[in-house]
Amino acid sequence: MQYTMKVRAGFGRVLHLCGLLAGITLLAVMGLVVANVLLRYLFNMPVAGTLELTEGALPVIVFLSLAMTQYEGGHIKVVLLTRSLPDGLRRAAVVLAMLAGAGLFAWAAYAGWKLTLKSIAIGEIERGSIRYPLWPIKGVIALGMALLTIQFVIDAVLAALGGTLPDAEPEEIE
Repeated sequence: MQYTMKVRAGFGRVLHLCGLLAGITLLAVMGLVVANVLLRYLFNMPVAGTLELTEGALPVIVFLSLAMTQYEGGHIKVVLLTRSLPDGLRRAAVVLAMLAGAGLFAWAAYAGWKLTLKSIAIGEIERGSIRYPLWPIKGVIALGMALLTIQFVIDAVLAALGGTLPDAEPEEIE
């Protein structure tokens, strides 16, 4: 289990780097939107491509953060059925849930990579006031889902070995 914890911590550093990139992207989008508003209302000169750039940045912000959220135990958990199970069954349910998540997101990552390759092959571009290729955005989406898949697998192994995942104990609802 010690080895699994080291692997999880090392992968967590990669995920925090992805989270940092998502945060920087969010900050850039915020700056772009503020600049667009100010320039539009003060000088009647909006920033060209603000809409296209912000809509392209949103998937980067979301999908680069998914695996980090799982790493930190930040996803919503419903424990209505599992909280009353004995420890062994609860652990089995967690392992099963992590493996189901890994399977779902592995499939989605595979489909995302296929769409990315197709986007490269056909030269797909964003059409609007500015143009840019769409394959990098599709690639980031696929990468984010692949990272989440890996995190689910690591968490499944950790849970199967008896380790505790972050935020494994639910908060009491009053």
